[in-house]
Amino acid sequence: MKIRIAPETGLVMDPLTSVISKEKGVAPNRSMIALIKKLDETERAVDGLMDSLAADKQLHNSWRGREKTSIGAGTATNFFYGLIAGLILSGAFLLLLSVLNGGI
Repeated sequence: MKIRIAPETGLVMDPLTSVISKEKGVAPNRSMIALIKKLDETERAVDGLMDSLAADKQLHNSWRGREKTSIGAGTATNFFYGLIAGLILSGAFLLLLSVLNGGI
């Protein structure tokens, strides 16, 4: 399947390989509906992927009203990991103090 880029110059493009070349003879007039459907499906998937990278955008495979869930989930995750890191550092500090003061 070829797409005519510039009919007056005879340039065509193969959408699968993105190769631009000269048209050989008369290309058959094929329906582009299947290709357009594939491109629309790919575009929706790419939009969903790009929106998943932004915290304030709604995901395409999600229900409405969940635009800010990534922010809430990130806050909860950061709190949890911060708490764990703080407890580990506090424990290490207390262990160091006890060793320096002649304990253990």
